[in-house]
Amino acid sequence: MYERLTNLRFWLLVFPAGWLTMVFVLIAFWPDPGAESPEALASEVTNALRTHDFRKLQPLLAVGGEDVAKSTVEHFATATVDGGQYRDGVVVVEYTRSGTHGVFRMPVEELDGRYVVNAVITPTG
Repeated sequence: MYERLTNLRFWLLVFPAGWLTMVFVLIAFWPDPGAESPEALASEVTNALRTHDFRKLQPLLAVGGEDVAKSTVEHFATATVDGGQYRDGVVVVEYTRSGTHGVFRMPVEELDGRYVVNAVITPTG
């Protein structure tokens, strides 16, 4: 047994096999993006914006990834998030900035049975 543990060839075979096993296990347990329900999504989005954590917001977004998550969180950097809720197909985040109350609406989409928000603002008209 001691000879096997000191043999370099043994470790050159065991290390890559262990590494690949670890990668497969991490991928298998990787959380699915989005939330199980629109109400849970509203709660998670509100908490992410309240704590200014773009990493918590990123898996809840339908499009844009890290860049959109960072810019959305930066939008709330000087604001106090008062609350958020799901209403009529939209997550509504209520906030206060410099004494002025405002709301930020993000449409909810369903992707593969999970709910995500679209924080990209598109012009209307």
